[in-house]
Amino acid sequence: MSEKKDQIATVEEKLQHVTTVLLKKWAGFSGFYGFKAMGFDEVFALLNTNGWKVIIDDSAAPNRIVELYQGDTRVRKEKFAVDEAGRVHKV
Repeated sequence: MSEKKDQIATVEEKLQHVTTVLLKKWAGFSGFYGFKAMGFDEVFALLNTNGWKVIIDDSAAPNRIVELYQGDTRVRKEKFAVDEAGRVHKV
């Protein structure tokens, strides 16, 4: 029998999860190595080195904007929104 994965309960945990997955994806695109086994804090620290900078804007409560900069140039940007059912969608 297969086991179900633990359900992510809160909206904040869901946003944290999709942000972690996104940062790992960007780390791969940006030429970093060893990021697959890292957690959120480690990947965030990795992407804030060598002229790279990540900005996470979650000031609008149900939305989150994540931007990746190299120097002063924005390289990538993603926006996530939470619907009424508590599902997270990329906008």
